Amino acid sequence: MNVGSISSDVIGIAALFFTINLAKRNAVVDVYKTKIYILASTITIIILSLEIMDIWGQSLQNVEHIWLYKLENVVGFLLTPVVPFVLLYLYNNDINNNKIFYSFPLLLNSVISIATYKTGWIFYFDQAAAYHRGSLFAIPIVIGFFYYILFMISILRNDSKYDRDDMLFLKYVFFMPVLGVSLQLQFIDFHIVWPSVALSLLLYYIFLRELQFKYDVISGIMNRKAFEREMEIYDNKDNVVAVVVLDLNDLKQINDSKGHHAGDKAILISATVLQESFEKIGKAYRIGGDEFCALCEGASEEDVTESLIKLEKLLLEVNNIHDIKIELAYGCAFYIKEEDNSIYETFKCADRRMYEHKAKLKGLYGRRVDDMKRASYNQ
Repeated sequence: MNVGSISSDVIGIAALFFTINLAKRNAVVDVYKTKIYILASTITIIILSLEIMDIWGQSLQNVEHIWLYKLENVVGFLLTPVVPFVLLYLYNNDINNNKIFYSFPLLLNSVISIATYKTGWIFYFDQAAAYHRGSLFAIPIVIGFFYYILFMISILRNDSKYDRDDMLFLKYVFFMPVLGVSLQLQFIDFHIVWPSVALSLLLYYIFLRELQFKYDVISGIMNRKAFEREMEIYDNKDNVVAVVVLDLNDLKQINDSKGHHAGDKAILISATVLQESFEKIGKAYRIGGDEFCALCEGASEEDVTESLIKLEKLLLEVNNIHDIKIELAYGCAFYIKEEDNSIYETFKCADRRMYEHKAKLKGLYGRRVDDMKRASYNQ
């Protein structure tokens, strides 16, 4: 019996049970992603359990139980591509619109895996109950890698949400199953694939938990801490950065007249509009109670103008369907290292222009006294 493989499988199961329990108690990033993560972890636990049963069964080589060994392997190979397929839902919003493209390989694998019980396409047992790989053994692995590659592409498409350290960590995390598959393909008795998947899921959960510290609870976009870290990075880079400062008008009035729940809703709507408007060119942050900012590295004036036009359009749309009226004042300035002393000076310039825009929206008479003082201070 391969005691080492069983031990690693047991450790993997224990680790996933632990993280599932934590995920149920504390949703990571959002409830939807938590459910996807728990589903992927649960399927991995099932596969690890089947692998333990298979290793134990092969050590016995009981001819009478060949049907059971076949059944365990059929289910295991059937579930092999399901884990990366489920993980795709974490980042890929296109799945529901292209169900045939995404589902066909999974359906194909299911048909081949079930048929293998009789045909021996993926695996078969000889008369002595010894396990052998079939001619189509690589099919579930190839299909699993297909979904895994799509998963990695989906992450890369969302790389604007992560900094360089995040991306480097993710690359290490998701390289582990690739290494595990490579080793197991060469050494048939080296059961390392699913323990490596379990470890990757554990580390990925830790990553998601750490990511929460970068996000604002109410708005769902990145918080001031993440903003300050990004500002430090940009202050030492040579690239052009557009700094767009925004302010949610009359938040205090919304809180006073309709309650803080309505104020939180206004913040969430504002953040959603901001993120959707600038998602192609930059990152959105909530940097204060009613203050937001978008940092757009390498963006042109035309890019920013188009995003602000989109923002105005989205504001009109949301104001037509919500009882809370959202009004955002904004100002923009461009940081060019050769011309500007500091990106923080650029931020002050954008902030001053935002207050000028706020004055136009409200009218000079309607401006709050503290707004006027702050604008005067920044000049």
